[in-house]
Amino acid sequence: MKKLFNNCLLFFLLGAIGAIHAQERTITGVITDQSTDMPVPGVNVVVKGTSIGTASDFDGNYTIKVINDAVLVFSSLGYLPQEVDTKGKSTINVSLVEDAALLDEVVVVGFGTQKKANVTGATSSVDMEDILANRPVTNPIEAIQGAIPGLQITTNSGQPGASGLGINIRGTTSINGGGPLILMNNVPVSVDDINPQDVASITVLKDASATSIYGARAAFGVILITTKTPAKNQPIKFNYSSTFSFMYPEDIPDKASTYDFINAINDFGTNPFWTGQDIPSWVGFLEEYKENPAAYPNGYAELGGLRYPLADTDLMGEWINDLGFTQIHNFNFSGGSDKTSYRISAGYSDEDGIIVTRNDSFRKFNVNASLTTNLSDKLVATTNIIYRNSTRRTPLGSYSDAISFNSFTPASGNYVFEDGTEVPYFTPANMERLKVAPKILNDNLRLFQKLDYAVTKGLNLVGEYTFEKKNLTRTTSDNQILTVNPERFVLNAVDPVNTFFRKENTQTNYNAFNLYGKYSIDLNKHSFNVLAGVNSEENSFETFISQRNNLINVDLPSLSGATGTQTTDDSYGEWSVLGYFGRLNYNFDEKYFLEVSGRYDGSSRFPEGKRFGFFPSFSGGWHLGRESFMQSIDFLSSLKLRGSWGEIGNQNTTSLYPAIPGLGITDFGDTGSVNWLNEETGSRYATLLLPNLVSTSFTWETVQTLNLGFDANFFRNRLAVNFDWFKRQTLDMLAPGAELPGILGANAPLENVADLESKGWEFAASWNDKIGEVNYNIGFSLSDNQSKITKFDNPAGLLGQYYVGQELGEIWGYTTDGYYTNDDFEAGTLNMDPSSPNYLTGGTLKEGIPRWEGRNQNPGDIKYIDQNGDGIINFGNNTLSNPGDRSVIGNSTRRYQYGFFGNVTYKNFDFSFLANGVGKRDLYINNRVRFPYIDEFSVVYQSQLDYWTPENTEGFFPRNYPLGGVNYGISRSTQTKYLVNGAYLRIKNLTLGYSIPQEILKKNKIDKLRIYIAGENLFSINDYPDGINTELAIQGSGGIYPYLKNYSIGLNLTF
Repeated sequence: MKKLFNNCLLFFLLGAIGAIHAQERTITGVITDQSTDMPVPGVNVVVKGTSIGTASDFDGNYTIKVINDAVLVFSSLGYLPQEVDTKGKSTINVSLVEDAALLDEVVVVGFGTQKKANVTGATSSVDMEDILANRPVTNPIEAIQGAIPGLQITTNSGQPGASGLGINIRGTTSINGGGPLILMNNVPVSVDDINPQDVASITVLKDASATSIYGARAAFGVILITTKTPAKNQPIKFNYSSTFSFMYPEDIPDKASTYDFINAINDFGTNPFWTGQDIPSWVGFLEEYKENPAAYPNGYAELGGLRYPLADTDLMGEWINDLGFTQIHNFNFSGGSDKTSYRISAGYSDEDGIIVTRNDSFRKFNVNASLTTNLSDKLVATTNIIYRNSTRRTPLGSYSDAISFNSFTPASGNYVFEDGTEVPYFTPANMERLKVAPKILNDNLRLFQKLDYAVTKGLNLVGEYTFEKKNLTRTTSDNQILTVNPERFVLNAVDPVNTFFRKENTQTNYNAFNLYGKYSIDLNKHSFNVLAGVNSEENSFETFISQRNNLINVDLPSLSGATGTQTTDDSYGEWSVLGYFGRLNYNFDEKYFLEVSGRYDGSSRFPEGKRFGFFPSFSGGWHLGRESFMQSIDFLSSLKLRGSWGEIGNQNTTSLYPAIPGLGITDFGDTGSVNWLNEETGSRYATLLLPNLVSTSFTWETVQTLNLGFDANFFRNRLAVNFDWFKRQTLDMLAPGAELPGILGANAPLENVADLESKGWEFAASWNDKIGEVNYNIGFSLSDNQSKITKFDNPAGLLGQYYVGQELGEIWGYTTDGYYTNDDFEAGTLNMDPSSPNYLTGGTLKEGIPRWEGRNQNPGDIKYIDQNGDGIINFGNNTLSNPGDRSVIGNSTRRYQYGFFGNVTYKNFDFSFLANGVGKRDLYINNRVRFPYIDEFSVVYQSQLDYWTPENTEGFFPRNYPLGGVNYGISRSTQTKYLVNGAYLRIKNLTLGYSIPQEILKKNKIDKLRIYIAGENLFSINDYPDGINTELAIQGSGGIYPYLKNYSIGLNLTF
């Protein structure tokens, strides 16, 4: 024991001696900027290889304790890192050098690139590596929702493969529509053809000075997609990524139980039910079933030959799996020598939606191959090939059908007749399993070739050619399955002759050619960049449709496999644009900037003599932060003021040939209005319809934009702030001209007679920093815009048309004043309602109580405020001067749209988030998901059970009537009570990843292996009614395929 004690004591003494030799020392110093000699606050000072560190204070001072052989690492955003050995030193002063790469950061602009610091137009860019982060999305534009101020992205459906994202820049464009031009390699592209994993960055050009170079189709902004390009002198690298996702439906409304539904329509006075059942008897059966379900083991009662369902079914659950699945796989390899570089990628995505069977699916395969090679010292060639093949199957039953059936409707299975015969119910789930689903096939090929020739120093001549061929095939068939109506319990009629197969094929050919020259020269402090060129685009398409009835074999539908009548149809069209463009950039001493651009544009859509127009733009900038008198402001890294004005022509019209009167052809079908028969053939004579009148003078709409803004960086570029204010005027919009005499028998032709004005602002801020081993960046964007009509030919001020001063999105409605009560009627005038014995009707309103025009009110009906004091509630003559008792009660425009995002990395962990929302919006939703039982075929949802009754006079919904009729429609008129607050906050994405340490990977010759979990469309905070989604652009009848939540796991492998 004594020996053990002595050994421990010796060990302790030796450790103490070692500690003395490794005693901590204190290092102090000041950190300054090498170019300005000003102190740099917030610099990270870390002992290399450890987590020991500190940061410099506001005056650049720091203090840190180290051991003898420590090495300090000094790092700060915007500066190159430095390492300093501390051996033998107690004071270390450091001068940091600005990171030139950051100062020379470039962004994509029209037909080229430009230093970000020198851009004078309104642009925003995102690095897809920061935003995408292997998210489970198949559309690159969808991925940037909420990341760019002024860019509004809405979804029309959550269905797999559904196209038609609503994309808008800076609000309302024109009363004739219009959206941004999406380009890749200076050529328009469909975002559905782009694999998000191939995208390096996305730049949004917003004002006329930035977009005018692209001409006719760029009037309302441009989205430039830059794909990942191969680098030269790089060894071959392989990358594989995969994502597996589970999807869940969002905002599925809960239907009221059978018990609650039948009792509700009994309260409403409905009797009998539309399928014939006596409602009071049904209520009685339900009371018995509620007390003793065993009394009706089959879940229904029978009376008078009619079935009375009593048990609840789960029709929605049978049709919706509650679980969809997506898998995404991407593989690419790239490399290059000193003269040639290449990158080839392939992607495959397989989406199975939430509907039963494989009829709700989308599969896409795409390839992107890029090759760049130096053919000589002066000539560089780039070739890009994009191929996409996709198959989409769409459900036969619609979501609208599924939410419209009652809670007692059989969900699936068969009806059993007395003889034992079983026939399937006509329900959405059965139809998905038994009928043939429509199928849409897309096969697209895009070829791009670019030659860049360096004529002499500073002068390059570039030629670009793109050819694209699209082939779309859509097939539909009907196999006429024998079914039983799930509510009437009778056979649905089936006619084998009506089985059919239909095939539709559309082929589109697109050609684009760009030829332009770029010249740049620096003369002392003067820099000039000149661009001039020509752009030509041609597009043609042809559609052929054929249908044949009476299929020989319904399981093998085809045109040749049918014997019945065959009908065919076709259509075709073409358009072209031609533009000559130029741009001059002048820069003096990297402080003062001027840009002048213009485009002489022509479009085939306009009549000869009106096809071409010239559209100029101007912009300027001042790097105020580079002036000598600004250098003393320590916290300011840079400040640039900029402004622009310009105009662009808008060619968006109602058709491809608006200048040519069209003749319609008809045989008047079964309208009964005309019945001209050829007695010999028994067929109707084809008849030409009168053409619409066409104005020979109409031409381009002109879009003028004024933009003022600034870009500022603070605290050594940690904080970046951008702000823009804009006014956009869409002038000479096509609209009906002056009203013509009725004797003419034709509507007024479209003329350039309307104007629209939009105003708004955009703000964006981001913070990038590092604390020890934690790197992070966060960003926030906020924007707002409003649009109003400034010119329109509507002398009567009809509210059903546009009118001068109208703010687009206005909601006209009544101001609600509660419900009519018994006290509002003269005593003794109310009588019992024969259809609803507990309800009163037929009373006389007291003096001074406003009444509806043409209707007798009852207790429980909505009461509106009499705005004009005439004692009658109506909408006047529906004009501005006489709107009756209505006023503007809200606006459906999305106001104060915002987004925030962030990325954090610590050692091998990374975390990112993205959220977006709307600060103000009003909606009026008048459909069956919002209001209970609006017609005889409607249902009642759980959220709609709080309705007015004599016992519940404070119910949220008004008094209802048999089959949703009588006064119920007026009680649902647009009004303040049921106006929906459309503001919301949505958490779009949360991602957590982990990269396997390098020391483990190197042993297996792997460069990177990252695994991650992610959630997409996780949840939203809102006041929307049940069943209505915040993201869907269209509310309609409430029957839109639901939005989907997405939970994913994935990996990224590089070797």
